[in-house]
Amino acid sequence: MLKLAANLDWIFKDLPISARFHAARQAGFHGVEGLFLWQHSLAELRLAQQETELPVVLLNAPAGNWSAGERGLASLPLRDDEYRASLSLARDYASALGCRQVHVMAGNRTAALSVEQQQALLVSRLQYACDFMATAGITVLIEPLNPQDMPNYFIDNFPLAEKMITQVARENIGLQFDIYHCQKTHGDVARNIAHYWPLIRHFQIASVPGRHEPGTGELNDAWLLNYIQELNYRGWIGCEYTPLNSPANWITTTL
Repeated sequence: MLKLAANLDWIFKDLPISARFHAARQAGFHGVEGLFLWQHSLAELRLAQQETELPVVLLNAPAGNWSAGERGLASLPLRDDEYRASLSLARDYASALGCRQVHVMAGNRTAALSVEQQQALLVSRLQYACDFMATAGITVLIEPLNPQDMPNYFIDNFPLAEKMITQVARENIGLQFDIYHCQKTHGDVARNIAHYWPLIRHFQIASVPGRHEPGTGELNDAWLLNYIQELNYRGWIGCEYTPLNSPANWITTTL
């Protein structure tokens, strides 16, 4: 049986953070993940986790000034101190919550560096992140984001993510494979899952093009989930979407 995690910054986001845990459990999710969990009190998160017995399976490291359009720090020059502080905070939260995966966002393309220079900086920063997280048994994930939704994001395609993972050359780095972003960037989702399978450590899913619950868009999401299950996937699938209906509905009808 596939393990589904509710992304608490997309689903139930209008509820207080503790109530989001409880709503996720009631809807039938097996775990939770989030982009901004570090914005909440660690004590509050730990209590909600204890009450619901839901594991936190993924969290994002702080990604700079989000409201100003920043989408990560890992490839941005002159941000070393802030970048290292973001990793420290993410590791503290992940360790306290028993989370073993942290998504480190690359950041946007900057004119201050050539593409080659920015790639080299990203590799160096990710190597630092992997070494820093390894002391706590945490895997660093990177995720390609489609250029329609994130038009200036540096890792804007899957081959580039593969290249970065290869160059980082650490055991604790992997690919966060978002089905929504893959379809919008490349299409041919099943073939891409097969190609990137050795690198995949975490999946995320949403319908295309509306980014709602699986089964409401152009893809046969039920088929894709069954395909992933047939591949004997043992990790988590994060549900990162804006719900049109009760999340319990598609969980019970799709799986």
